[in-house]
Amino acid sequence: MGSETAVATPTKRNPPSTGTGKSATVTAKSGRDDTTNDKPLPACIVVDNGGWTVKYGLVSPHNNGRGSQMSTMYNATARPPHQLTVLTGDEITKRMKNLGQLTWNNSMERGMICDGETQLRVWARTLEVLGVVPTPQIKEGGFLKLQGPSAAKRRGSAASTDDANTSGNASIQKYSSSNCTFLLLEPPHVPSVISEGVDCILFRELGVGRVARVLGPCMAAMKYLSLGKRNTGSGSNSSSFDDASNSKCEWLNDDTSCCCVIDSGYSFTHVVPTHRGGAMTKAIRRLDIGGKVLTNLLKEAVTYRQWNMMDEYHIVNDAKEQLSFVSDKFDSEMKQAHLTRKGLRWFDREYLLPDFVSSSRGSVRLPAPLQRKREMEEMEKTRLELERKDKEAEEGNVSDNDNDGNDQQIEDEAADAAVDTEVDDTSANKKKKADSKRQKKEKGKKKAKKRSKKRKHNSEQNDDNDEVDMSDGEDSDEESDEQRLKRLKAMRDEERKRREREERERQALAMSVERFAIPEVLFRPSDIGMNCGGIVEAIVESINACDDIYRAAMYNNVLLVGGNATIPGFKERVESELRKLAPTNYPVRVYLPNDPVSFAWEGAVQFSQQDGFQRQCSIDRVSWEAMKKAGKNQSEIWGDRMNIPGM
Repeated sequence: MGSETAVATPTKRNPPSTGTGKSATVTAKSGRDDTTNDKPLPACIVVDNGGWTVKYGLVSPHNNGRGSQMSTMYNATARPPHQLTVLTGDEITKRMKNLGQLTWNNSMERGMICDGETQLRVWARTLEVLGVVPTPQIKEGGFLKLQGPSAAKRRGSAASTDDANTSGNASIQKYSSSNCTFLLLEPPHVPSVISEGVDCILFRELGVGRVARVLGPCMAAMKYLSLGKRNTGSGSNSSSFDDASNSKCEWLNDDTSCCCVIDSGYSFTHVVPTHRGGAMTKAIRRLDIGGKVLTNLLKEAVTYRQWNMMDEYHIVNDAKEQLSFVSDKFDSEMKQAHLTRKGLRWFDREYLLPDFVSSSRGSVRLPAPLQRKREMEEMEKTRLELERKDKEAEEGNVSDNDNDGNDQQIEDEAADAAVDTEVDDTSANKKKKADSKRQKKEKGKKKAKKRSKKRKHNSEQNDDNDEVDMSDGEDSDEESDEQRLKRLKAMRDEERKRREREERERQALAMSVERFAIPEVLFRPSDIGMNCGGIVEAIVESINACDDIYRAAMYNNVLLVGGNATIPGFKERVESELRKLAPTNYPVRVYLPNDPVSFAWEGAVQFSQQDGFQRQCSIDRVSWEAMKKAGKNQSEIWGDRMNIPGM
């Protein structure tokens, strides 16, 4: 394994052994077309095409990838009710608040592009936001051509308006699409028919100069390996991203260049074992459960138990993102839920529905019974603390009184001794001393009483002063500063009570066991009737499909990416269950980035900055047209340039 050459860098072309007899990485091929233009283009458009959102950004060679920012928009179009206007991508969130009243048209189904026209609209919108002008290469027909010059003018004016409103776009250099490389991140096993349609959209409709297509999990693996190298000091400093997770990168680089990527997104969950950035084809596993399935299940559960939310997909999805979590004790939590009254369980919450007047997004609050229970617990804790302080204060007063009594006893004994020694004094002096002795005794008795009554006297005096101040304020015509402060405080309290009353009157969805029962489907698909294993079983099956030499390294380098990886408790659950199923002599290590959604996109940016990327991993339009005329299929065109051959 140590003699194999790395293929994460395109300049090294020897593939690793994957057990399939084929290269699973970006490698050279003798049948490559010699007419490829090797001149690099000035900019690269990096697009991670997801089923829910599109992650995109422009990488310029002048900044070497530094400062490249990722933006997101919906990978769909929407039409407002009773209108002919079609909103695309970021226009949906900019112009509409209530997304539930829109008619949506998604470009992808089950992780594959099924609506080419919608996908073209979304990609054209990303080019407009990035300041790239599309140059269609279709002489007759074509979506962008059929829209006419007026539509192009509208698109140009919309792009200029967005550039004026966005400070980050003000400094973007304008490019032509024919001078840009389009780096597209795809899922594994895309059908050749869909792949050919994507090529037609990019080359002919958008007029992109060069196209490179790579696997998203492989780009995430490259980013992961670069973090390990940078942590040990063996990697170069050419990386353009300083991931905040470096502070918790406590592992050492094991020099295996292996990574098992679990990509759990909107439409699916893929388990992709990689070695040196290349995917092992025979070991890839797919689980047809993603964020869309979880949202639909939550929507049905809420509709069955409370209100009809079947048409409010985006509201339910927002509730899922804010409230869902993965429990590591699912069975015990369900048993405890049966024994505890609803509203008093520790995981009970209420999702306040947005009214689209004062708020366009829902919020979370505690149920009234649970809130009262916590308030009573806080009050009880405060009461016990006050009792403890009062007890300490009383013990201090008793000790002071004891000290005063001892002092008085010493004084009495001294006075008695003085009386005994003065026997020869006159009767007048004796009478005077007796009176003095009696006065001292009375003084000592009153001293303790004064100490105990001192606090009570001061408090009564303060109350009298307050009454006098209030009476003076009533008689006076002008308002004092103290009275004004009291009045303002009362007004603020009244306003706070009014807001709390309105908050209680808002409509809310009660979320209880659904918070952790819905994400449990990722680990138990049989709960919804799917005859397959969960994520952990798919990981074990995928690693066992690899060669024996890679298995220990795969268990030791598990990477979680995708939107579902952001669910609280997801990493801990995967790690604990994987430890149970893995061999006892194999260490298990699971890594979760700070931002699992953008992790693959950042790896693609690093990949696009490597030497020889455009020459070895992309195809220009002229070469693609020549290959199509020669009758080559998609496998022959992209097989030597993508991570998975023979698509």
